[in-house]
Amino acid sequence: MSNHDSSATLSACHTRESLLLRLKDGREDERAWQDFHNTYGRLIFGYSLHFDINYAEAEDIVQEVCVKVFRQIVRFDYSPERGRFRGWLKTITRNAVIDYLRRKQNRRHVDEEFRDQQLRDLEAESAADDETWHLEWEKAIYEAALEQVRKRVGEKTFRIFQRYVLDGHSATEVSDETTLDANAVYAVKHRVLKFIREEIATILEGE
Repeated sequence: MSNHDSSATLSACHTRESLLLRLKDGREDERAWQDFHNTYGRLIFGYSLHFDINYAEAEDIVQEVCVKVFRQIVRFDYSPERGRFRGWLKTITRNAVIDYLRRKQNRRHVDEEFRDQQLRDLEAESAADDETWHLEWEKAIYEAALEQVRKRVGEKTFRIFQRYVLDGHSATEVSDETTLDANAVYAVKHRVLKFIREEIATILEGE
C-alpha cells in the first residue's frame, strides 16, 4: 500500500471513542491501557525522535506520557469535534518532550541563554510541528492496523502481501516464491487490504 493510499484511508477515520471511554471509565482496565500503548505509544515514540532524542530517551517519554494520560484522562471531556483527542494528546506529549529536553540540558550544564533560545525555538515551530505530529499519527495508526492484520491472517498470508504490496515485487515473482499462482496473489492483496481498512476503522472513530 502506498503512502497515498494509507493517508486516504486514514483521513476518513477517527479516534476510537470506545477506547477513550474505557480508559476514562475504568482506569484499572489493563487491556484498555495495553491497547492505548500499542497504538499511541508508537505515535509518541516517533514524534519524540524528531527532537534530537535517542531511542532509549524516546521510550522514557512514552512512559512519562502514558503516566500523565492515566492521571488526566478522568478530566478529559470527549467530544467528536475534529482533532479533539489528537490535540489533547499532542499537548501532553509536546510538553513532556520540552520538559525532558529542559532536564537534559540542565544536566549537561548547557549555557542558560543558549538553552532558553533552543526551547523558545522549539515552542515557536508550531506549523512544522503540526505536520510532524500528523505524519506520525497516520504512521502509528497504519502500523497498528498492519500488526493486527498480521495476527488475523497469519504469517504465511501476510508474507505474501508484504512481498507483493509492501516490498513491491511483481505477482509473478511472488508466485515463483510460493505455491500460489498470480491470481491467488492478487486475491491475497485485496483481502488483506480489506482487513487493513477494517482494522483502521476499528482503531479510529473520530479524529
